[in-house]
Amino acid sequence: MKLPLHERERVVIKTREHSRVLRQPITAFLILTALCTFALGYLSREDLSDWLANNANVWMIVSVVLWAALVLIWVLLPWIRWTRSLVVLTTERIMFRSTYSQGKLQSVGLFTVRDLVAYAKSNNAMTRAGTLDIVMNQGYVRISHVPAVGYFRSLAVETMTNLRNNPGAAHTETTKSEGMGA
Repeated sequence: MKLPLHERERVVIKTREHSRVLRQPITAFLILTALCTFALGYLSREDLSDWLANNANVWMIVSVVLWAALVLIWVLLPWIRWTRSLVVLTTERIMFRSTYSQGKLQSVGLFTVRDLVAYAKSNNAMTRAGTLDIVMNQGYVRISHVPAVGYFRSLAVETMTNLRNNPGAAHTETTKSEGMGA
């Protein structure tokens, strides 16, 4: 996907939500598949009762259709949402699309950021994924499931420091690209 960047704006890091978001859909897929294969195996037996043996083919079709519908809802839709998620740090702003933002790419200018707070659970030492709070004057924005949230925060703080040390270049770039400058 092409990002809407300003003139001379560069991408520092581009990532998507951490893959731990997919644990629940993968677990749901395994459980649904196991239940469906058990139902199909049970319905294909020869020693079924008469009322069940008469409609075994119908129940097999119902179980496969039910499996397909539940896999679509509980597995494919979360996976599609995850593939559409995006977190991008550029030289001027942080852009993000969460799994539930309905396709809108949201952005926060680095000039408006007062602080960045990274939360990671202590039992999450291997993946280092966590939540990033972007604190601004009028509130905050929370981005969940950021991979290596501490590293992302350090890159963002470094980029903000570079941007604040050279504010003239970023301001003229932004105004020219938005059509407000000369």
